[in-house]
Amino acid sequence: MRPTVASLTVLLTLAGPIAAAAAEPATPAAAAHPKTAKGVGVITEIDRPGETLTVKHQPIAAFGWPSMTMPFHVTPPSLMDGLKVGQKITFETNEGHGLPEITAIGKR
Repeated sequence: MRPTVASLTVLLTLAGPIAAAAAEPATPAAAAHPKTAKGVGVITEIDRPGETLTVKHQPIAAFGWPSMTMPFHVTPPSLMDGLKVGQKITFETNEGHGLPEITAIGKR
């Protein structure tokens, strides 16, 4: 039986997602180092018990995020010490698991 253009198209269509899945990191170590980016924003809410900051931030091009107001988990929570609502900050964030995480904060 000779392959037809249609059967080759189906084969290539199915092979793409399989090859992409195989190329993704499968090790826990790779998942433990998510992509990071730097941001600039203003604190709009501090939730110490929930270990989150809500930040109105400028666009974060590395993640393709426009300007928006959103919550971030803060790791370690001690980074929130001395912060106030309305304060301008710079921060380093990663995509995290669930909420994005802030892992470093600088006061502006």
